[in-house]
This record gives sequence, structure tokens and C-alpha cells, in this order.
Amino acid sequence: MNAAVAAVAADRVERIQKALQEDGLAGWLLFDFRGSNPIARSVLGLASAPNAAKTTRRWFYFVPARGMPRKLVHRIEPRVLDHLPGESAVYLAWEELDRELKTLVERAISGHATAGGFAPAIAMEYSPEARLPYVSKVDAGTVELVRAAGAQVVTSADLAQRFDGVLDPEARRDHVRTGILLDEIIVAALARARDAVRAKSGSLTEVGLQRFILERYDAADLISAEPPTVAVNAHSGDPHFTNTAENDAPLRAGDFLLIDAWARKKAPGSIYADYTQVASLAAAAPERQRAVFAIVRDARDAGIACVRDALAAGRTIRGCDVDDAARDVVRAAGYGDRFLHRLGHSIGEETHANGVHLDNLETRDERRLLEGTLVSVEPGIYLDDFGVRSEVNLLIDGGKAVVTPASPQRELPALLA
Repeated sequence: MNAAVAAVAADRVERIQKALQEDGLAGWLLFDFRGSNPIARSVLGLASAPNAAKTTRRWFYFVPARGMPRKLVHRIEPRVLDHLPGESAVYLAWEELDRELKTLVERAISGHATAGGFAPAIAMEYSPEARLPYVSKVDAGTVELVRAAGAQVVTSADLAQRFDGVLDPEARRDHVRTGILLDEIIVAALARARDAVRAKSGSLTEVGLQRFILERYDAADLISAEPPTVAVNAHSGDPHFTNTAENDAPLRAGDFLLIDAWARKKAPGSIYADYTQVASLAAAAPERQRAVFAIVRDARDAGIACVRDALAAGRTIRGCDVDDAARDVVRAAGYGDRFLHRLGHSIGEETHANGVHLDNLETRDERRLLEGTLVSVEPGIYLDDFGVRSEVNLLIDGGKAVVTPASPQRELPALLA
């Protein structure tokens, strides 16, 4: 086995055990069947493991709060977890699987009710009542087997994000660097829209401005899994509007414009930035648009302030709490039924990553914002003729809430002024 891979795995297990001790858990039972649990595969580093490319049978890896981990693997794939420390049990028939899993769980919880200060609780990728489907990766039948062996199954949601949902210092710096480039590209796109409308050529469309942004991505050595969104007027009132040739609209004087752009560097392990800005293609923005923007801006800032206040006071802050703080502003202004999505999502090597989301609408995300958390903060109000969203990113770095870009929009700009 590659010594470097083994060292990384051993360090990861040591860190997991420390987290289990802090949370008072007997252990973490990681399980996968044919790629059904991407969290477990990521936490255990299967993507780079030498023997894990083909995994077609069920495997289990149990990390106890203290002591040596244990593996349960199929006879056809006995080496799938060889990069990880611990002793192995091998099964072939389903009866053997049931028996070995029962033995593993019973050994795991033995004595924890009365010694060591741990409850006989085992974490798995499970969400009570499916409140957090992002971590509901273990099927109900497998949970039933573990419970039948005497364990209390609790969600690994908060535990998992420590290892698959926070950024190390270099990744944080990478996000900030990318954010500067992305903000410059959005500003350039707004200027391109302004110049085209002033020229009265009528030739620039949503798709044309989208193409301009993609060209700037390439020049800045950025990539994105999907192209940015450029939406005018009623299109901006659709939170998930997608540009196509069939729905393409020209940019004209008086239009309301929304640009939502996300990108990362063209390098392995690079981190996304994801921003949304809006503007009026007029000499003066209409009062109604300015009023709605002010509500969205204040909701955005209330969410950020909620995090900053909690960090300053040393309080735990959860994703659902931040969503509430921002959503209360929108509701108080009478637009609660027009804020159609969660406040924000986790960001990492994917635009929507595996850490905490700012959500108490679509789900109730009670995961904590931890050191290294990176999330979008993007309240929106979506009306029939236009929609306003203001999106920034919030990074917990050194115990502080860092907002990127450094200068978020404060007022709705009138580009033809």
C-alpha cells in the first residue's frame, strides 16, 4: 500500500475519533452500496484508494470513539478498504453479513452506557424524518439492522461536515482569489450591457452577455460546471431561469437585469465563488425596484449580522438560524411568499457542496457553521415582472465571518445614469 495514502487515512481516523469523543458518540458507522453513500466514500478517501475503484458489494467501516476501527467487506472485494487502518471481517452470504454486522455493532456499544462517558449511539448518514435529505444516504433497512443489534442510530450530519464540508486554509485563500476575479467579470458584464444599450444597436441579448461572461472565464483561467444566468425583466423573477436560444431576450433601455455567475480555477481542488448582482438599464431605477432591492439587501445583511454576532459571543450558530434571521426581514416587508428558496447553500469544489446550508424553509438544517464553512447568502424576492436576488459568499475564517466580494452591492445601480 502507498505509505502516503495510509498516513492520510490514519490521520483522518484520528481526527474522526477526536470528534466522536467531543460529541459523546460511541462511533461512526460508514456504509456504502454501489456508490449510494458519496459522503462515506469522500470521508474515507475512496476516490484515491488503490483498491476501491470497483465496489459493487456492501461494505462497512466502523470508527469507534477509542480503539481500532473495524471493517466488514465482501469476499469478492476483500481489499476495498485496505488503505484504512483496522481489522477486517469478511462475509459472503447475507446471513453472514447480518451476523457479522450484529457482532460489530454489539462490540461497538459494549460498555458505553456505563463507562467512558459515551452513550451507545452510533452516527450514520441518516436524517430523522428526512428533515435533511442531503445526508440521508443510508437505506431504512440497514438502519433497522443496526438498531436491531442494540444501537441508537443518530445522524452524522454535523459530524460529516467536519470532514466533507469545511475548507482548509489554502482552499479558503483560493476562494478569495477566485472571488476577486469573478466580481471583476460581473462588473465587466454590467458595463458591457450598459454600453450595448447606450449604443441602441439592439444586438446584445441574454445569451450574448452570457457568452461574454464565459469568454472572460476562459481568459481568467476559470471554469464552471454550468454557464452563468443572465436574466432580464420577467426572466429574473424565475429563481432557476435557464438561458436557451428559444427564450433568449434582447437587452433594452429600461430593462431590469440579473446576473448570477459561479466559477472556480482550472485546477484540481479549486474552490468556487458564486455571486449574483442586479441592475437597472435606465437613467434612474424605478422606485418599486429600488424598494424591493433594499428589502433583499437588508435581509442579506441581517443573515450576515446573525453569524457575526454569534461568533463574537461564542455562541453556536446553525444554518436554520441564519435563514430565519434573513427571512424575517422579507416577511416583515410583506414578501414572505415571494422568497422561494433557502437563504444559501454550501460551497466547495462543487457549487453546491456537502456542508451546512442556510435553510429553514426547504429543510431544517441544524448543522453548525464551523471554522472553514463557506456558504452563499442569497435572499430573493421574485415577482411577475422582475426578481431581485443579492448573492454574496460568507466564509468562517479564524473565527470571523468574511464576506466576499469585499464590497457587496448596497444600492440598485442605474447603469445609464
